Amino acid sequence: MRRHLPIALATILGLLATCLLAYQWAGQPTTLRVAVGPAGGEDARLIGAIGQALARAHEEVRLRVAPTTGVAESAALAESGAADLAVVRSDVGIPATTQTLAILHRDAAVLITRDPRLATVPDLRGRRVGIVRNPVANTRLLGTILEQYEVPADAVAVEPLAEGREAGPALRDGRVDAVLVVSPPTGRSMNDAVASITRVGDSPSFIPIGESAAMANRSPALESIEVVRGTFGGTPSRPAETFATIGVSHRLVAQASLADATVSELARLIFVTRPGLAAELPLANQLEAPDTSKSASLPVHTGAQAYYDGEVETFFERYGDWFYLLVMCVSIVGSAAATLVSRAATRSRAHDMALLRQLLAIVRATRDVEDELELFDLERQADEILAAALARAGTGAIDNAGVAAFTLGLDQARRAIAERRILLQERPDERPDERPPQPWPAAGHDPAAGRDPDPPLPAAAE
Repeated sequence: MRRHLPIALATILGLLATCLLAYQWAGQPTTLRVAVGPAGGEDARLIGAIGQALARAHEEVRLRVAPTTGVAESAALAESGAADLAVVRSDVGIPATTQTLAILHRDAAVLITRDPRLATVPDLRGRRVGIVRNPVANTRLLGTILEQYEVPADAVAVEPLAEGREAGPALRDGRVDAVLVVSPPTGRSMNDAVASITRVGDSPSFIPIGESAAMANRSPALESIEVVRGTFGGTPSRPAETFATIGVSHRLVAQASLADATVSELARLIFVTRPGLAAELPLANQLEAPDTSKSASLPVHTGAQAYYDGEVETFFERYGDWFYLLVMCVSIVGSAAATLVSRAATRSRAHDMALLRQLLAIVRATRDVEDELELFDLERQADEILAAALARAGTGAIDNAGVAAFTLGLDQARRAIAERRILLQERPDERPDERPPQPWPAAGHDPAAGRDPDPPLPAAAE
């Protein structure tokens, strides 16, 4: 069993090291790449602030901003799979591979003018409209609005304006007759546009889009928004009356392939950090959950839906089946390992018993040995058994009881061999009945004297 102890310890240490590495790997934060633009815009600042808040709190989900030129490029990055998340606008196009995680804000398309004669959308025919920021997407949205009122798109000229604060000077100088701002009603671009018109000494007028509900019914990317009286403050209130307009939503979308647990955790963290961000970025107050009903026109990621519906699965709910399968597999592997170890121990004991039986056979064979050479052969066999026992003891295959048994057996074998050798040495070389016959003594021989008598004298000498 001692031989298997290092193997068992090495296996346990290996499993422990594997578990520690797995825990270390699982503890690493998940970093998601977010495509958002343009750089310096409200969306980019909001996502950057959320990412910084998650990093400061050492959360398990982190954000890395990938700057783009606008929502169109962000959607393209998400479509190609180069970004895990993206900030897109509903009317520009949501990539087919993504689903909504959260609504960052809803934008109202507000037409502002200083000419009271421009009271409805058809009045814009033959006029020039300034497009504040994002000229491509907003120009397309203006074309959708004009199409609803059967105004040809080429009947209205457009001029891009970089910032909302350019609206007032552009209206005052006559470069444009109206301004289209697509922004949250309380957003920076909208407030800058209204404030710049007020500063040039004019009271802004707002052109309603009364058919916004009908337009929203036809296109799921659009929605009807009401701008309530006094949204922009002032005395008299701006606007003086609540009016309807068309709107779009800026959404944070996630790849549908992202794990539900990761998306659920990110959704939770976004809304947990929202109160702290609102003091620095008022736009954070616009964050809201998307429509999670089955009739929703734009799909919501299942992970985000689980969070919004309060159905986030716990760790054991997500991995319970795998946990039980792992326990079952470990049990089977453990049983198989125990069986192999038991069989190895049985084979080891059988080998030890075979060596002990050989020692016992040597002891028994020693009693019948009549030749010194046979004793040397038995002694050689005992030495070989000793060498094998020492080798097994060195590897831990023989425990203390086994060593004691081999010691006793070897002592008995050596004692038996030594006693038999002494017995053989004490015996005469030949037995009495096997001695060759001796010749009879000659005449006159005296056996008692041990010598022959003097030979008789010759006759002459007598």
